[in-house]
Amino acid sequence: MKVLTIMGTAHKGNTRAVVDLFLKEFEGEKNEFDEIILPNDFQNFCHGCANCILKGEDKCPHYNDVSKIVTKIEKADLIIMASPVFVGSCTSGLKALLDHLAYMWLVHRPKESMFNKVGLIITSAGGSGVKQTVKLLKTNLFYWGVPTVYNYGVTTMKMGGNYCDYKNKDKIKNQVSKQAKKVKKALSKRKVGFKTKFFFKLFGMTQKNGWNKVDVEYWKEKGWLDGKKPY
Repeated sequence: MKVLTIMGTAHKGNTRAVVDLFLKEFEGEKNEFDEIILPNDFQNFCHGCANCILKGEDKCPHYNDVSKIVTKIEKADLIIMASPVFVGSCTSGLKALLDHLAYMWLVHRPKESMFNKVGLIITSAGGSGVKQTVKLLKTNLFYWGVPTVYNYGVTTMKMGGNYCDYKNKDKIKNQVSKQAKKVKKALSKRKVGFKTKFFFKLFGMTQKNGWNKVDVEYWKEKGWLDGKKPY
């Protein structure tokens, strides 16, 4: 099994520490691990040209960099998306990457491989913002087509530290262990739920008379407008 971690920051603080706790839960099982560290591995902001949606993802001015990351995402079985809370949301580095992947949403041109993955969102905050950040990242994974997404967010009330310094560190470890077990179970029995199927069908209906030719042709080539499904 391949595990890909997309880290919204290179800073080794609370979020990094919690991510490492989760990764330890998957060690010793012949799993393969890979990471994308932002902004180190991707430093481009979206220009808003909409070329990826209207003309094709290869027309994005940052296509070469984006395509390398998409390849890693497609190969992964488990996608861990992690970010500390910055001003009530995810980091700018992670948001910049997500902006470049709008074309992969269900309403446009989702990747078939996404429907066979499990997602895990990890975030931490010194104060508020955990729920908002989880919601943003969960929305992106869902609209990529990832049918099962778990999340773990912790409010530490301490900035720039490490969860290991806290009195409740054992509680965090236990919570991580329990959530990791749920993720493992989902990976062993991957299935697409009603919500994903519903939105796929809904967007398929809109594609039959779609306004965007690139999207329509994509759905036709996949056979999705003729009843074929990616799951």
